Amino acid sequence: MSGFVVCQSCGTRIKAGREYCLRCREPLPDPDAPVRTPLWVSLGLSREQQLMLSVVVAIAVVALLVVIWNTEPGPVDDVSRPAGRASGTASNPPAVAPSSTPAAPDASATAAAPAVRPPAPERPNRDSEAADPELQSARDAYERQLAARPDNAETLNKLGQLLERMGDTGEAAARFERAVALAPRKSDYRLNLARAASGLGQWDRAVDQYREALRLQPGDYATQYGLALALQKKGDDQAAITELERARKLAPGEPGVPLALGASFERVGRTADAVREYKRFIEMQPNSADAERLKVRLVRLSAALP
Repeated sequence: MSGFVVCQSCGTRIKAGREYCLRCREPLPDPDAPVRTPLWVSLGLSREQQLMLSVVVAIAVVALLVVIWNTEPGPVDDVSRPAGRASGTASNPPAVAPSSTPAAPDASATAAAPAVRPPAPERPNRDSEAADPELQSARDAYERQLAARPDNAETLNKLGQLLERMGDTGEAAARFERAVALAPRKSDYRLNLARAASGLGQWDRAVDQYREALRLQPGDYATQYGLALALQKKGDDQAAITELERARKLAPGEPGVPLALGASFERVGRTADAVREYKRFIEMQPNSADAERLKVRLVRLSAALP
């Protein structure tokens, strides 16, 4: 028989032979039975520490149950979920088994889907440039310079170029005309005025200024080519052909010349010459959109040749 027993409630060692614990008054175990020491007694914890440990364990268990409950997958409602937005984490689209026959499209989905159009080609936005604060600031600066020196031809020319960029071609032409009046021998001022007149559709005025600019600066390809195109727009294709031939001598490799020549030749009835020029342009620009258009046109023109 052992000399002591351990209270199962408070862990106090009591001499064998007593029925109750002197400390907690709990019944003592049979001294002949094997002693089973509680875990918290083995760890050397007091009763208060035991209670605290029990509370911590209970809280941890409850927290774990809450986490498991919230993360449990539920049914997916595809109707209530916003289109194009994941519910929590990104998911891969479901795999579709290959089929020899494609599935028929859903008629309701097809009717509701908007028509897809290719993006339109980008074009210069004159409205956005007119509202550009930097351009407006530059315009104000030129206006202040002109207020101080109204007869400054160079400032008038620069202001005209700025106004044309901002889309105000009429005001630009007025500034260029004033610059030309102040400096009539400046070919650049006349060239700018001719271009502005072309933008306004004033072809007679444009032709006159192109001719004057070319007289002041002979051999300038841009002025020569601009004169030819203004004559075309005016409707004088015969004079345009003459000026285009001169432009070709100044810049033999420019593809715009044979393209314009072909159009003028065709309008005056010189079909063979038009065919020659169109073919020359296609050789220069085989992959251009104009080349594809002219290939179709050449079939009709060639059939009309004797």
